Amino acid sequence: MTTAPSLRRGTELLAALESLGPRPALAWHEEGGRIELSGHVLANWVTKAIGHLDAEVALQSGDLLVLDLPPHWKRLVLALAGWSLGARVEILPTGADDVPDDGIRVLATDRPGSDLADDAEDVLALAAVSLAPRFAGVLPPLAHDWVQEVRAHPDRLAAALPAWSGPQPGGDHEGVPRLLVPGDGLGHVGAALGAWLAGGGIVGPAEELDERAVADEAVTGRA
Repeated sequence: MTTAPSLRRGTELLAALESLGPRPALAWHEEGGRIELSGHVLANWVTKAIGHLDAEVALQSGDLLVLDLPPHWKRLVLALAGWSLGARVEILPTGADDVPDDGIRVLATDRPGSDLADDAEDVLALAAVSLAPRFAGVLPPLAHDWVQEVRAHPDRLAAALPAWSGPQPGGDHEGVPRLLVPGDGLGHVGAALGAWLAGGGIVGPAEELDERAVADEAVTGRA
């Protein structure tokens, strides 16, 4: 039985993901089909997202990053990047319009024309669609097309990362875990982190998989 170690900096998570190499870190099921991200690919997305948040919108330790998006692996990537930069990450329920009392430093949303966006210092527009090359909706002035911009960022980490500000890894594992998670796993992110640090991966959203699909994914546990 292996107990998840503590996570001090985002570099430790990136190293764990990179150590998976071509092995799957995340399998995502959506209407368009199944998407699999290897450890290297997921680490690459998180690295690019960190670089974008650091260089393009100057997100700093303690800043508030609000995620106004439905569950999706891109939302998960943004949360991991925000915590790696020491930010506070708030995940809003779908369709929420209440502005946090202390204001929004950066908003990632599929509704860049919303009242929330009007109150944010910086807006990242993206859709919860895996293969979308750019934001397909109306992009307000000064809003960032996140997918298009993030792909242009380096594959190597340039930002100096502060202390990890997110939840700590959790869970005890025998062997290599492959964890079935509700949604994108952010509701059980400690379990997801524990699975990655133990050399495993996650599968989601659990709501989209029938028992046959769960068996095909060789799931070893559920969050």
